[in-house]
Amino acid sequence: MKRRFYHRLDFWFSVGMLLIGFIIRAHAIEALPPFNDESLHIRRAEKILVERNVSLTPFKLLTYYWIALFQPDRLVAIFVSRTAVGLFALLGLAGTYATARLVFGRWAGRIALVLAAFSPFMVFFDRLALADPLTAALGMLVVWMSVRMVRREDCGRWCPEALMVGMLGALVVLAKTIGLPFLAMPAIAVLALGRGAWPANRDWRTLRDWTVQRLRRYQGALVTAYGAFVACMVPFGLHVLERAIAGEPVMLVNNNLVLGLAENRPPHEVIFDNIATLWNVNWILHSPFLWLTMLLAAGLLFWRCPAKAAYLTSAVVLPWTMSILLGAELSTRYLTLGILPLMVLLAGGLQVVGQQAIEIWGKQHSLRPLMVGIVVLWVGLFAVPFIENAWNEPTDLELPSRDQWEYFENFSSGYGLVAAADDLDELPSSEPSGRVNVFGMIGSCHQVRLYLGAAEADDDGPVWLTCPFFGWHGEYLMDVAADIQRRMAIESQVYLLLEPEIPYFDTDKLKPLWQWQEIKRYRRPFDGMEIVLYRITPIENAAESSDNRAPSSESEYKPAESYGDDIYN
Repeated sequence: MKRRFYHRLDFWFSVGMLLIGFIIRAHAIEALPPFNDESLHIRRAEKILVERNVSLTPFKLLTYYWIALFQPDRLVAIFVSRTAVGLFALLGLAGTYATARLVFGRWAGRIALVLAAFSPFMVFFDRLALADPLTAALGMLVVWMSVRMVRREDCGRWCPEALMVGMLGALVVLAKTIGLPFLAMPAIAVLALGRGAWPANRDWRTLRDWTVQRLRRYQGALVTAYGAFVACMVPFGLHVLERAIAGEPVMLVNNNLVLGLAENRPPHEVIFDNIATLWNVNWILHSPFLWLTMLLAAGLLFWRCPAKAAYLTSAVVLPWTMSILLGAELSTRYLTLGILPLMVLLAGGLQVVGQQAIEIWGKQHSLRPLMVGIVVLWVGLFAVPFIENAWNEPTDLELPSRDQWEYFENFSSGYGLVAAADDLDELPSSEPSGRVNVFGMIGSCHQVRLYLGAAEADDDGPVWLTCPFFGWHGEYLMDVAADIQRRMAIESQVYLLLEPEIPYFDTDKLKPLWQWQEIKRYRRPFDGMEIVLYRITPIENAAESSDNRAPSSESEYKPAESYGDDIYN
């Protein structure tokens, strides 16, 4: 009877915490204006069921399919897509609870679930329509299922847990390529948590023989797991191979991670900078107290439970390896992949402390109430204020400098763009089209369509938004200017949205081409990049400089006729 009571208590506690976790992620989910990548994900989700190169290229693919399942209308796409990601994130919370309970027991499972549900690190990114929350959630399920695989005594070939590990591993890679290191978790689980004691003699030869013997014991399960992964990836691999043989480009997105390989920076400098970033973001987003407690918990686990500590530390560190080793432009969201296993590690460390206290002083001196009180205090004093700011005033959030730049100050931020879109339909329309002609010379022009009112972004709507591709180094800037000049020749009113500080081209090159009438400035928080709305009109001899100028490369430059045509950049 008592066991049944605790089982029901556990069930309802986990259900309640998952519900709280979803409310935290879904409430006021549009408080932060959209981020550049969210708009691109939504655009690709619109194309994924009709464009083969989008639907079969294994890069961040799962996010597009997941968003596409909900078929969000353009005007509610941000709300629907973010809510869908927040819903998916519950799988990660459930996996965190299940792993901690399986490895350490019910009490640790509850602590891990509370920490994960309220973690500011996870909350901030789980509220955005990005690929990283999906990758983190699926990675946590791989960690959990790998433990179940080795705990099952008869797990050989065609073992259900092994099949699930392989399929989950494929989903992780399809969610985001930086999840590749999670594929090592089944093998690490076999070595760290498999049946049989670790060798007493730790010399190299003994360890080698023991490793081979352990892997052979679980050979069937591992073959099934990795075979299932390969089978799941075959269709996507064949698509890439087919396009490579045909000489057609494969859609590659989010290559920012490996840009460091092309920079003139020594690898050790990149790695040291990224380790410093890793320390800093955990210090800020988890508080110094909790971050240092996590490190202490890891040390305690290695002292008392080295096998479990080795497995969970691998689950934390391995998902960070690609980002730390390769990422010259390391974004905090890449590091979410290791946060959920880190919560399990912390809960396990607290469990060890509680057990040690009981062994030394007896059950009457258990430290569990004290540790629960500390966790509740951290939630109330640190996590809850962060969540309230995320709901009500995102500019008050204390974030790492990189995140403040990306989500508030940079052209990738939706701040300023929402207000600009609201003003576009108030502008005088042009003749003969009867529409407001706007060229978006801004870094994230494709976002603007998500904020335009009913039908205003459509080809026959009152606003004609054109998002030209001016090149990553402004190589097509004058070709774009020629397009604008041709539009001005047939329309009475042409407007320009411009970011003077945009890094992709020199805006001063456009100044001599037309007369400029500034209409309004839109400021981003923290003195970020401004957006300026101009009305431009022809000046004498401007046609000689741009109107009849041929594109620099007809094979590469294509005039954009509407918003968001280029979903790959």
